Amino acid sequence: MDRIAEIETRKGEKAQFFRVGQELMDIQKGDLSVVEFTQGTVDYGKVYRFIETKTLFKPTISGKVLRKLTEKDIETIKENRNRAQECIGICKEKIMAYHLQMKLVDAEYSLDRTKITFYYWSENRIDFRNLVRELAKIFNCRIEMRQIGLRDEAKIKGGYGICGCPLCCSQFLRKFDSITMRMVKNQKLPLDINKITGQCGRLLCCLSYEDELYKRDMVKKQ
Repeated sequence: MDRIAEIETRKGEKAQFFRVGQELMDIQKGDLSVVEFTQGTVDYGKVYRFIETKTLFKPTISGKVLRKLTEKDIETIKENRNRAQECIGICKEKIMAYHLQMKLVDAEYSLDRTKITFYYWSENRIDFRNLVRELAKIFNCRIEMRQIGLRDEAKIKGGYGICGCPLCCSQFLRKFDSITMRMVKNQKLPLDINKITGQCGRLLCCLSYEDELYKRDMVKKQ
């Protein structure tokens, strides 16, 4: 019986589920693997976990796993990243030409170069149909525009926090919890915006890590 793997193919996107054939039993949690989506696009991602097929949870299958990432695949990924930087420059020029109120954050090729995903941030809904048509003609592949939030931007770009460590969102966080000023007050932190916000401009994600401990301590003192 095939296994079902949960795999994240993009930092700014949710993980999806792929079938892993019996011939790929050597693929384990944490491996970088090449996947094929049901529509035919070939890409790669990291295996986060395997789902038991006997459970009541029936995930939507996005495709299948083809193999582990090879040295040749890694070289292709590096070349794709260089090409994507050129795509970003061209896309920014077209965004300005069409006077679109959007901030282009990043771009990424699929492994087989049949699709380019452009990540952007905007406060308003954008009609980018003309932009997509022109980009498709220029790059001769499928174009996908993906709107992201401010925290997603930090997750994609990465960097270092005020703690001196790599950003949690770019390292291991897979979803963003709700962070409130109540957490700041519970931990008696200074109300200095520079000390309690991250690179995204939002409250630090790590404020939630020990929040339950502080709340329990407050209950004991009452």
